[in-house]
Amino acid sequence: MAFLLLILEVMSLGGKFINGENAITMERSMKSRLSVFAFILICVWASPAHAWMWEVSDEVLSEVTGEGFSQFTLDPTTGVARAFFNVNAATYTEVASLKMGYYADPVSGLNGWDQDWTTVSFGSSTEDLVIKGVYLEAGFSSLTDPANRQLNYISIGTPDLTGPITADFNSFSGKIIRLDTTTNQNETTPWVNGRRISLGARTLYGNNSNFSVTLDRTGVKTGYTGWWVEMDRATVTPDTLP
Repeated sequence: MAFLLLILEVMSLGGKFINGENAITMERSMKSRLSVFAFILICVWASPAHAWMWEVSDEVLSEVTGEGFSQFTLDPTTGVARAFFNVNAATYTEVASLKMGYYADPVSGLNGWDQDWTTVSFGSSTEDLVIKGVYLEAGFSSLTDPANRQLNYISIGTPDLTGPITADFNSFSGKIIRLDTTTNQNETTPWVNGRRISLGARTLYGNNSNFSVTLDRTGVKTGYTGWWVEMDRATVTPDTLP
């Protein structure tokens, strides 16, 4: 459940990042609960302490890593900062409507949603959606140059997701690679790889899958700007494209 809350919190913040509008809507005041969750999480982690503070240079910070419950890395060559949290979670969560990224498509010029999912179910009444590990990633250009440093994208994901995600995918932007059950490897060609595709009612089943949600400002990570979802080792039902 914590993983879903983190994903949804990033999505709600990302609406302002992409176009200054609220880019996610869902019923039952989920956004308010997420803000409360974030506040509680900070309070739980924080404890009374007194310590000296000093500024750390970019060069020194780039050489620092932490490991244990969490692992932090900063690569000045690629400009990628990454935090991995060794968290396992299982959930069955239903969301009436999930929307992200409403703006004019840069190619067609038409207004629309990058992601428009309705009647969403993470997990099911008979099987939880299981997450093993969560990461947060941010990509920068000119990372070691404070005057010109820019944030290109932010991602949240997991390297190991198992279980069903069911929705009516009115609009889907991203890449889905199916699992070849014969070889237990990813298929060579993505089942879906594109923007604002209407997939209809589907179940995407993860088989120890990589799963991520990315807000890409420049297209440097995904090849597209806007909201992008990626999943591999997937079983898709039904598996025929509309």
